[in-house]
Amino acid sequence: MIRRQRRTPYSFPVQLVVMAAGHGRRFGGLKQLAPVGPNGEALMDYTAKDALVAGFDHVVLIVREEIRAEILDHTSAYWPRGLEVSALIQGPVAGTAQAVATAEPLIDGSFGVANADDFYGTQAMRMLADQVQSLGPDEHVIVGYRLDETVLTDAPVTRGVCVTGPDGYLRAVREHTVQRLQGGGGFTGRALGAAATEESDELSGAEVVSMNLWGFSEGIFDDLGRALGLFGVEKSPSKGGRPPELLLPEVVGDLVAAELARVRVTQAEGRCVGLTHPEDIPLVRELLLAARH
Repeated sequence: MIRRQRRTPYSFPVQLVVMAAGHGRRFGGLKQLAPVGPNGEALMDYTAKDALVAGFDHVVLIVREEIRAEILDHTSAYWPRGLEVSALIQGPVAGTAQAVATAEPLIDGSFGVANADDFYGTQAMRMLADQVQSLGPDEHVIVGYRLDETVLTDAPVTRGVCVTGPDGYLRAVREHTVQRLQGGGGFTGRALGAAATEESDELSGAEVVSMNLWGFSEGIFDDLGRALGLFGVEKSPSKGGRPPELLLPEVVGDLVAAELARVRVTQAEGRCVGLTHPEDIPLVRELLLAARH
């Protein structure tokens, strides 16, 4: 496959795309800015600090028009001065695939991707920065976590289980609704999408799952453009009143299945802490305090 060569007017050593355009419907507000730190810090503030330490010099924030000013006011108050920050408005299609595609005008070379509402930790951000700088054409990386290090409570959550081949490269990301078993002895996982059945799988907790911490070579933009061009919003199902979404793991999974890309799978140590419901905030605050000391 021939890739187009281009250079943008922006040139930064290592760039990170932070997806911050979510509506927070289940959360009931902007969980991107939910105060979880001792001084009102949001989860993405910790990611920004860890990104700078890891070697990222430029963050491209993907936001919605109606929250752009609020997000940028927050980052100007909380983010480190040595980190270049740009904001772009997400394109017309909902979902993480469109979020990453939106960043294309400001990206030059390989780059990282992270959620705004997850705490990844310094070690994971360093791992991502190192991996991003060694990617070849049509090669990408996902930094995953043990399932049991990503589930905070007994409430159900959605997790993408990474299926890996003997070579350490991704074979598929299989979305599951995951819930901790009573007594803490593992998890049940009900497959979503094409793999959905009425039966639940038993998961040990050691499975590596995706938390949307990715590294991509620049060719991913061509692939995202094609996927978005084929995505029929009018034919796609909506869930819970939300608009149809094209998700990043779906696009990557299709590329891997078609042998158009290779995706390394690396595993971070420690917890990945995220917000799903407002009642998660006290526990997230406690876990963050432990993680940062």
